[in-house]
Amino acid sequence: MNPKSDDTSTHAASGKAKPFFPPGSTGATTMRLRAELQHEEAKLRIFKIFMVLFVLCVGAFLVYSGISYYRESKAKAKYLALIKKAIAIKEKVLDENSTASSYVRARLLVELIDLRTEDLMPLLPREELKNAEQANRRNEEEIARLAKVSLPAAPEQPGEAFIVPSAHLDMIGIPAGKFRMGGSMDNEMPVREVAITHPFWIARTEVTNRQIQMLIPGFNSLKWGDFRLNLPSQPAVRVRWDQAVMYCRKLTELERAAGRLPSGYEYRLPTEAEWEYACRAGTSTDYYWGKEFGNEGAKYANGLDYKSAERFQWRLPPVAGAADDDGHRVAAPAGSFQPNAWGLYDMSGNAAEWCYDWYDPKAYSDPEMAGPDPVKRDPVSVGFTRYRPFDAGTWTTETACRVIRGGDWGMDPKKLRSAYRFFMPPNESDTAVGFRPVLAREIR
Repeated sequence: MNPKSDDTSTHAASGKAKPFFPPGSTGATTMRLRAELQHEEAKLRIFKIFMVLFVLCVGAFLVYSGISYYRESKAKAKYLALIKKAIAIKEKVLDENSTASSYVRARLLVELIDLRTEDLMPLLPREELKNAEQANRRNEEEIARLAKVSLPAAPEQPGEAFIVPSAHLDMIGIPAGKFRMGGSMDNEMPVREVAITHPFWIARTEVTNRQIQMLIPGFNSLKWGDFRLNLPSQPAVRVRWDQAVMYCRKLTELERAAGRLPSGYEYRLPTEAEWEYACRAGTSTDYYWGKEFGNEGAKYANGLDYKSAERFQWRLPPVAGAADDDGHRVAAPAGSFQPNAWGLYDMSGNAAEWCYDWYDPKAYSDPEMAGPDPVKRDPVSVGFTRYRPFDAGTWTTETACRVIRGGDWGMDPKKLRSAYRFFMPPNESDTAVGFRPVLAREIR
């Protein structure tokens, strides 16, 4: 018996025999083609599965987008209807107050313009924008007409409130008088009686982003971290002293050209004495609402509270007297808190404010500052601390600085006192420093 043929038959009988095709034979080619076909079929199955998944994902995305678009459109339409309703109500109030004072009517007109500009017009289709713009122009003309009526012809008398047409500033009349200026810190002493011999007007709130952009187009307060500082109703910050002065000069030119400026008066930054006099509003306590800050202070001033300190991972002084939460982490919309006795908002906190004077730590003991209407006209070199990038420490330079008053949203309560004064070089800016103009006698 042939051993090889016996071995083959044995394997065949057991079912384990495999066909053997010499290379290049027809059988080998068939097997290779079959393997390639199976591979291509597998690739096709994978491609089909991928395409099915892709179509399902695209379909899900389109469905989600459609639902989201529908919801957004519905929400937008609902919000638009609310804004139009609010405008209609305010227009009705304006009609009902046809015999009200020119100031009251001008304030209502400014509110109408704000509603249209900030809330309505961004949502309107192009064909409806023209009507809103025309309505704003009519309101602007009426504000200008009312301003000529409301601005007193004799500025030496206590002033009535009025709206400045060129910038929509709400100006509050402050009577002449005397007050005790100063406080308990070295640069606030000695406390002495100061006379403000002429009435003046001061803006009810800090200049907002919308108001500064009316005269300085393109100005932007930007952001601080994730927090916006450039909303139209927030106070304008990152304002240099020279920018604030430029704003006031431009406003003076516009109002003088329109014949709405009393003789000898100008729009400018307040002197340090005018600012503290307006801030105190007849009070002599540390704050214009009382002796302490605490949660009562949170009704009047936006400062560093415990909630903000936790959010920013900052440390409050052990005896800060801070509020638990004033409701805002950074600058709040102007006028969000309660005003002082003279109707001025945010004199403490929110945004700090530039003053006209050069800063001098010993200004209050200077004999030249002892008279009525004191103002520091001459620069004094003082140590100003600057911060290195990436928290790499600080260094101090000697330079002339301008006075800043009122404190801001990032300061603890002791720096929100009516007497607190600090400073910065006039060519620098800060995320919490803005300004508030006065209409007062020219400084010569």
